[in-house]
Formats: sequence, C-alpha cells, structure tokens
Amino acid sequence: QPTPLAAHQIILSLFFFASPFLEVISQTAQSFIPVYLAPVGEYVTQMKNKKRNYNEDNDPAVKPWKDAAFNVGTTLLRIGFCSGTIIASLAAMVPAFRGSFLTTDTSLQAAVKPLAKYLWIGAFLTAPVAVSEGVLLARRELKFLASVYLVTTALLPTALMRIKLTGGTVEQVWACFAIFQLFRALLFAGRIWSGPVAQKVAAILGLS
Repeated sequence: QPTPLAAHQIILSLFFFASPFLEVISQTAQSFIPVYLAPVGEYVTQMKNKKRNYNEDNDPAVKPWKDAAFNVGTTLLRIGFCSGTIIASLAAMVPAFRGSFLTTDTSLQAAVKPLAKYLWIGAFLTAPVAVSEGVLLARRELKFLASVYLVTTALLPTALMRIKLTGGTVEQVWACFAIFQLFRALLFAGRIWSGPVAQKVAAILGLS
C-alpha cells in the first residue's frame, strides 16, 4: 500500500521538523531550574548532617527556593503551551489545507489530510512532555522518568503491533501515537503540578 505509507512518511517528517522547536524548552528547564535547586540542596544536606531529625518541609529557609524553582517550571509550561499551539498549528495546516506543497499526487494529498489532526495533537503535546521532562531532570527524579520511559516504551510497540495484526489504518497508528503523547504528558505534568493544584482546590473548598 504505497499511498498510506507515503502519507505516514510525510506526517512523520513534519513531526520531526516541528519537534526540535518544542524540545528545546526541556533544555531550558534543565539550565535554569538547578540554579534554584542546587544551593538549597546543599543546604539541606548540611542540615541533615547536623541534625538527624531535620525535616526540610518544616524549614522556612527552604520553601522560597523550591517555590522559585516551581514558578520557573510553571512559566516554562505556559510558554510551552503557547509555542506548542503555534508550531503544531503551522505544521498541521500544511497537510490539512496545503497538501499541494508536499506532493502533486492528489490521492496522496487526500491521504495526508485526515492525519493533520493527529499531527497537531502529537506535536502540541510534545511541548508539555518536553517541559515536564526537563523539570523532572532538573529535580533529579530519574527513577520516575526511567519507569515512565520503560512502561511507555513497552506499551507503544505492543499497541502498534496490534493495529498491524488487525489490519488497522495509518490513521489508527497516528491516533495511537497521540494517545501515547497524552499519556506521557499526564504522567510527567501530574508528577510536578498535581500536588499544588490539589492544595488550591482544597483551600477553595475549605478543606485545608
């Protein structure tokens, strides 16, 4: 089936073209957040060596540093959502409305058009995945990252193989990838931001 394969290759190329513009935010997080976490990390280590019962959560000197790091991560997430929307929209508009820019084959233009929405979702979700990944790397939460990588790396090929065995379409393949990106984004972002969100909801409801 040359047409579906060619359509897949075109969408994949567009995704790879868009990804570097979004993944760079991960490197930004890894560069700026340690500026806040490294000094307080050294301070906490020293205090633990001095006091066996030391609890950093009860130390007022620690909270401003962690809050500052958290605010940087939150700002980067907002930037990621904005840039993700723009980059994903630009990438998806080509197969959706200007397929002639990619190929003169009208059947191939028709084949890539329904894949545009999955390209948009996959590219857009790359932004929160990249930001969250960068924040988690800066926070040295390597075990959590490794476990997510392991689970998702095992699940995606399994799902794709099932699509192949059942004679699925290339559209189902890209829908599967979109779900894969959403799953990773929820896991990574939830690890960082679910706690503060839950605390704010509790405060609003008068539960804290």
